[in-house]
Parts: sequence; C-alpha cells; structure tokens
Amino acid sequence: MDTFTPTAALRQQMLVLEDALARLARLLAQLEPLEAHVYPLPAVPLGEEHDPIEAIDVGSLDGEAALTATLAAYQDHSARPGCSTKATHRLPGWLRFPVASADQLAPLIEEINGHKLAFKALVQEAGGRDEKFELVHGALPGVITLQVYRKLTLLQGELHSLGFTWADKQSISRLTREQVLEMLERSRRYVPALSDNEEWSKMVDQEVYDIRRLPADVELRIRRPVKTHPMINLLWQDREPRKQQLKASLPLLLCSDTQPSVTHLGHYPPKLRQARRDRKIGGEAIIERLHLYRYQG
Repeated sequence: MDTFTPTAALRQQMLVLEDALARLARLLAQLEPLEAHVYPLPAVPLGEEHDPIEAIDVGSLDGEAALTATLAAYQDHSARPGCSTKATHRLPGWLRFPVASADQLAPLIEEINGHKLAFKALVQEAGGRDEKFELVHGALPGVITLQVYRKLTLLQGELHSLGFTWADKQSISRLTREQVLEMLERSRRYVPALSDNEEWSKMVDQEVYDIRRLPADVELRIRRPVKTHPMINLLWQDREPRKQQLKASLPLLLCSDTQPSVTHLGHYPPKLRQARRDRKIGGEAIIERLHLYRYQG
C-alpha cells in the first residue's frame, strides 16, 4: 500500500476487512451454533449522545434471529440515519459452537483482528484529531471508526458461567496544578464549532487565572462518568484465574461442548442498584467543562 495515497490506502484496507468479515459470515452460517442469544439495545438519537442515561430497555433474540443480528453487527461500521455518530452501536450476546469449530474460526478471527489493527494504524498516521477526521470521512463518509476498531472475541474452553451486567463507573485522573495549566493552554487551539474565537480565548484566560490562584500543592482530579455499557463476567472451569471480565460491545464467540449457566442482560438500571444512582461526586467543582474538582487533604 506504499504507493497509495492515505485515502486510497484506507479504502483498500476497508475492502480487505469487509472481505474477511463476509467470509466469516458464510462460515458462521455453515457451522450453525449450538446456541445463540443477543440483546439488541436502542439506538441513541442525534443530539442525545451526552444526555444522562436514565434507562435502557433491552431486547432479546435467540437462535436464527440472533445469528442474523450477529452477522449484521460484525459488518456494521456506518452511522444510521437519525442516530448520533458519537454513540457507537452495541449488540451484547454470545454464540456457542462445538469445540471442533475452533480450528476453522480461530485463523479467520485472527486475520480479521489484524485487518482492524492495520486500519487503525493508517488512521493514526494521519496526525492530529482534525487530520484523522478528514481522512476517515473523506475516504469513507459515515464510517464510525470505533466500530471498525472493535476486535472480535473468540474463546475456547469450558465455562462454568457467563453473566451479563452493566458498568457505569467513573474514571478518575489525579493532576497537579501545572498539568492542568498545560491542558488549558493546549485547549486554546481547539475552539468548539459554535464558539467565537475571542470568547473562547477569554474563557480559557479566566480558567487559567482561577487555577493559578490555587496553592501549588492543591489536589486536583478529573472525574468523568464512564458511559454506561454492557459487560460479560466469565467463570472458567479449566483455567486460572477463573474469573474474567470483557466488554460486551459485540457478540462473543465461544467454542465449547459444555453449556454454561447464563445470567441474561436485564434492563438498565438493575433494580438492586437504583437506590445508588444519586450518589454524589464530592469535591469542589473548579472547571465544569473539564470535570475538574478540588479535594481537601
């Protein structure tokens, strides 16, 4: 691909990936899963991607319908009409095949994940955020890169149980005053689309002033809510460590002759956790747009 332009190289890499995914679809249809179950989730409408998630109604598909939905999800890389491109489409679920199927599935899954890594590498070579955006959407309009990047998961072995759940934790980063000041200076270059350059610069100036007024040893944290997403908890019979947790963005492929016990994905929020959903972040808000808080020692 060295003789290709970046745009042509990215298009070619997508064609290679799509070909491998089409071969996987044909193979999975031929193998016929021992069991298949997926949980369709509602799409996120355009403009609602940053709204707090109060509830998610989970669907359910079994058998042939689940297989059909899985094959579509594996090949789904594009935005849907009326849906946000900032909220990726997810389809939690699993398909179980006989142990003997692994010999055919493993090489193809490895090939597909290799093509996904190659696609990501081409995007990363474009440079900064704006350059990456221009490359992807110039070469492949409507493509959601995170959906292309997602690797497929193939597991082999004897599972005791497979349980679906929801994750909605918060990520915490501890920063010094100087690190926050550096972050603010970098943010000057990225003026939001609906903001005036002069107004944005004045706002950043005020934020810098507020941070400089803080003691040098102040404890600062960026605490962001992690977008609610489905997870899979695995408990193995034949390995250590027995416990494993995976994101459930796409259906899991399992090659096993033993049927594991399953905890299905329920609606969000789970009833047992509803009472905790009003928990407070704590700390004094310093810069709300950065989710930056000051903590007392």
